[in-house]
Amino acid sequence: MAACVLLTSGCAGWVRDNLTQSPTPWRRIQPAALPVTLPESRDFPIVAARTRDTGTVYKSYIVVLGNPTVLPGENRLSIDVQTLPDSLMGALVQPPRIFPVPLYTMETLTAATAREFPEMRVKVADYARRNRYGDYDYVTAQDAENSCVLAWQLITDRKRVLPERIEAVRLEYRACGVGSDVRALLVPFDTMTMTLPETMLEAPDPDGP
Repeated sequence: MAACVLLTSGCAGWVRDNLTQSPTPWRRIQPAALPVTLPESRDFPIVAARTRDTGTVYKSYIVVLGNPTVLPGENRLSIDVQTLPDSLMGALVQPPRIFPVPLYTMETLTAATAREFPEMRVKVADYARRNRYGDYDYVTAQDAENSCVLAWQLITDRKRVLPERIEAVRLEYRACGVGSDVRALLVPFDTMTMTLPETMLEAPDPDGP
């Protein structure tokens, strides 16, 4: 009750400010500090890694990957980690969610693919694909010389995968390569291993391609 009084009182301006607090500036980190381990890749090496915080609940990462094409845009893996507040006040006072649920609607997906892959033929995959953390969706884009993928996944399985203090993990992966082998582009996303600060539960290998 005391917490509710604080939240609704005129003296709780700091609470209203907290609800709209901005994320911290991006800062560079070493690949070893990322919450994922990616397989070694000649075409998609880790070029740079950045992180920022939004309140005490959300931590975001961007992994910039090598791009063997001359297409505009970065190959990258984006990671948003949502933790559970460790207090009653923390549960009541949280910044807005930094990612939508569902991650994409057809309208937002169309806008995203037009921005990411201009003048390429884009196709939404007919079926979801599976990695060791569950099903994920993706689109492919191709032109005469190159192929690209945009894959996204929301992990909320706290019984099978996530540690107790992690509420959700959002992943988005964008990769472009020379040629038409789309499956090869998805290998890093299929085989990555999550290494969150708390020990991940042992997730089984995916059932197959």
